[in-house]
Amino acid sequence: MNSIHQIKQNSIAEFGSVATQSQYKEIAEAGLWESETMLIEKYFAPEISVLDVGCGSGRTTIPLHQAGYSVIGVDITPEMINTARSVAKSKNLEIDYLVGDATQLEFDDNTFEGAIFANNGWSQIPGKDNRQKTLNEIYRILKPGGIFIFTAHKRYISLNNFLSWSVEWIKYHLLVGLGIKMKGIDYGDIFFRRKYDKTQRQFMHMVGTEEVAGQVKKAGFTLVLERGMGDISESDAKAMRGSLSKTFNSYKSPVFYVCEKPS
Repeated sequence: MNSIHQIKQNSIAEFGSVATQSQYKEIAEAGLWESETMLIEKYFAPEISVLDVGCGSGRTTIPLHQAGYSVIGVDITPEMINTARSVAKSKNLEIDYLVGDATQLEFDDNTFEGAIFANNGWSQIPGKDNRQKTLNEIYRILKPGGIFIFTAHKRYISLNNFLSWSVEWIKYHLLVGLGIKMKGIDYGDIFFRRKYDKTQRQFMHMVGTEEVAGQVKKAGFTLVLERGMGDISESDAKAMRGSLSKTFNSYKSPVFYVCEKPS
């Protein structure tokens, strides 16, 4: 079985590869999804302080900054931060980007009024305990009444993929107990190769319906919204369909979660 440390380091290597960095320079120019814009405008008050967790090359950080938010971008991959800084410099934008681990954020308690973890970044953290630590950390650095928006690929089970997920369930709930080695850590872990860099294997955790709600509640948040992308913006859903696995995904994936830290 891969260790959490191995999966984490492999993920950093994949996101830091030359091919991925080249792709993410283009992604930085894409801006917010329509669905992201709708949720940000609805749940973030104007010009608040926002932490962009897993900011990548700045796809979300840049438009947040341009919209008047006081935003800081954080990413665990140093190459991503270098690219984000380069992109911002090319646009004459002064944006604060920092290398940082979402499971251990280097900010004081009650620092930000909003936080966002876009494009399923939370799902790319290996290990349920580490995903919980991330939620705990974001709760800690948010001010009372602060809003956290994030996305995760949901584990939709249908007639088309029932057998695939049944096999995965058996692996992680039965075979692991017998000492059989698995590629991942938790039921829902998958590994794949991106079209633009087939030399690197990427990790993703596909979340269960009750899994996220339970972890959000455990962190102390109130879950305000749980909504599939296709239920928010059909245009976003159509754009994503071509890149999603028919085995593990649905047109409604990813799912948006809006959480509030009680006042």
